Amino acid sequence: YLDKIIEQFTNKKLDLEVRIALRLGLYQLLFLDKIPAYSAINESVNLVVKAKFTHLHENDVLVCEDGYVIKVKISEDEVFILEFNDALSFAKIAYEIGNRHQPLMIEEFKIIVLDDISLADIIKDCYANEAIKVKTKGYFKPNGKAHHSH
Repeated sequence: YLDKIIEQFTNKKLDLEVRIALRLGLYQLLFLDKIPAYSAINESVNLVVKAKFTHLHENDVLVCEDGYVIKVKISEDEVFILEFNDALSFAKIAYEIGNRHQPLMIEEFKIIVLDDISLADIIKDCYANEAIKVKTKGYFKPNGKAHHSH
């Protein structure tokens, strides 16, 4: 129901984070009388900003300024899981992704990175390389402290 209303106001594909925030805000506007419209809209915008620039994990809790609590449930991320047969290919791709300043997970001969437009050329090359196995669904928790949160 909420998605049909959202689709009336946009003609382009929305990121999942944006769609979820719109659903939440619209639900608050339509069904929760105690939440003022300005608060529902403001919190939806803030949720998009947090979701786009903060990677959330299972059981994380978002607390809105009005005290509304959202508990995160995990789902698979849109990621690229790159599995390598040799150290040189692994090192080259890790270096290229690092130069794009993208958070990543590194395991033995495996790189997991979030789907991001800035990596499209690297991922295309990985698909073309028979020595690199590419998967597209998985869980993402970046290594180290290089990836910041807000």
